[in-house]
Amino acid sequence: MADETLFESERQRSRADIADVLRSLATALENDGPVTLEDGERSVRIEPPEQPLFEIEVERDSERRSLELELEWDERDEEGEDVSAAAESEPVESDGKSTAEPAHSLGRFEVFQDRASEWRWRLVHRNGNIIATSGEGYTSKQNALKGMRSVMKNAPDATVVSE
Repeated sequence: MADETLFESERQRSRADIADVLRSLATALENDGPVTLEDGERSVRIEPPEQPLFEIEVERDSERRSLELELEWDERDEEGEDVSAAAESEPVESDGKSTAEPAHSLGRFEVFQDRASEWRWRLVHRNGNIIATSGEGYTSKQNALKGMRSVMKNAPDATVVSE
């Protein structure tokens, strides 16, 4: 199953506006209810499980700092079966070969804006070492994400050439 961005909002906001969003998120999580995220006319309603994976990341480059908060969980079908994990545990090509990958990645992809205000992606090992980069800047975050997803999709079967 391909990754699908259901909702994304990125814009300058006041600290008070950010606090309101975080407060409403906290209230929904405390009350075990669904979480509704809104930005103008767009909105999405999600229901995080009892114990989602929670990641906090603070980064700094020479000119900017960032704080990222992320909740992540597997989706389940109506019977409670983990659909996404089952689909990802043994993906199969049309020729019947398994394309299964390890369950837990040792790295993460990051999308960021460089000093020239261009968007880039990089693959970072869990030890912090940069394994791969986009090699070029993109004019929009969406284009950087598209390039990153192309690498994710096409690299598993890439040929290794040694000189």
